[in-house]
Amino acid sequence: MIYRLKTDYGNLPSGIHFSVQSTLPFKMDRKPGPGEYTNNLEEITPENSPHCKLYKAPLLAEWRMNTPLEATLIDWEIPDILVLLEHIYVSNKAKIIIENNDPFLHQFWPVEVFDKKGNQITGKQFYHMNMRRYVTIENLNLPLIGMDYNAASSIEEEFIPTIQHITSVRNYIETLPLWKHFHPPHYLVSPLFINEAMFMALQQGGVSGIKEYTQLYGKQGEMVAHV
Repeated sequence: MIYRLKTDYGNLPSGIHFSVQSTLPFKMDRKPGPGEYTNNLEEITPENSPHCKLYKAPLLAEWRMNTPLEATLIDWEIPDILVLLEHIYVSNKAKIIIENNDPFLHQFWPVEVFDKKGNQITGKQFYHMNMRRYVTIENLNLPLIGMDYNAASSIEEEFIPTIQHITSVRNYIETLPLWKHFHPPHYLVSPLFINEAMFMALQQGGVSGIKEYTQLYGKQGEMVAHV
């Protein structure tokens, strides 16, 4: 099984919002964006990885990592993992589990989480995570089998069927603890994909924000779909 995590506002109570903040006095692109990644991705594809290419993203400078998070929670406890488009935020609990179960040396930077008035809203330590494993899965023009979620993009609709139909691809992908999809030359698909071993470790560690879908498109509080 492959688990797909994306923080979906449609499955959160109304009024909850998360916003990545700039701490710099001037406007600058703070995302681990396509330009930086396409120029610096290191291909590390192993042998016997059919229809796939594996990449390691670069370490990011402090000004890209030091991005506090503004949150409107309305009596809702902030989850231990947030996947907000290009940005991933994790609590210290989730960080420790990830580091213990994935040797890929992802990058973490401690950040503050505050409300619109600048008040701290959680006693947990959170980190901005630079998830460094990217995979390009070949589009083999295969039909998409029914899923329990809406794809984030037409690109996701193109590579997911390769996993669904080609056993060797699924077997390889299921060895990767965490990954996102890279579509050359520019596009980074936003959902975070998690293999079963990592997902079980997060569950057993009591990490919040990873409830699985129990119906089509999930329901309130459910953020994890299945591939």
